[in-house]
Amino acid sequence: MKSKREYKTLDKVVYYSVIEKIKNGELKPDEHLTEERLSKELGVSRSPIRKAITALVAEGVLDYRTYSGVVVKDSLVDSTRYVQLLEVIELFVKATFDKIEQSEEEMDIEELEKCVQSMDRASYLRDIDEYIFNEHQFFLRLINYSGNPYFKDMAKKVFFNIKYFSADGITNHNEEMRERNIKQFGVIISYLNKKDYENALSEIKKLFLSYSTHAFR
Repeated sequence: MKSKREYKTLDKVVYYSVIEKIKNGELKPDEHLTEERLSKELGVSRSPIRKAITALVAEGVLDYRTYSGVVVKDSLVDSTRYVQLLEVIELFVKATFDKIEQSEEEMDIEELEKCVQSMDRASYLRDIDEYIFNEHQFFLRLINYSGNPYFKDMAKKVFFNIKYFSADGITNHNEEMRERNIKQFGVIISYLNKKDYENALSEIKKLFLSYSTHAFR
């Protein structure tokens, strides 16, 4: 669960422990969650627990409800929900391309190329967390050109759910598939270089279709 980007503070321990409990079924949707309960289960004082809960509410993993307190939201991502989340990202990308075409804003293609290069390097080293991180960064940086902060904020939450709550196997692409993906990203970048956003979007749709097909295997 933890990666080199995650710090080992007490609030982070609580944060990732709650995520793990949700993913393995210990905590179910609409179940009430109290600071007292987590303090007893994790042996941590209330202060870091409160901080972790606040962060998880902001991520949309937990929810504050009037008269009910903190409850667990339904965050688990099965194959069907995974496809739906990809559709959300696709819509954001399309809106971004429409905005760029209207404004004629220049994109920093080199920034996107670095994401793909990092994916390639991480795939070679079999560092899957790093591979997925840079894959998500590619789309987040792309969507940032929409000029709409809500798009990027929602896209971050989509990728957060995909990373932490996907059922086993959905995002576990083998080496052969990762190589194909990286080549596909290269094709996308070549179209972006030409400002051919229609074909760039078409290639992204093909990429997501391969992800969706894999998710249902």
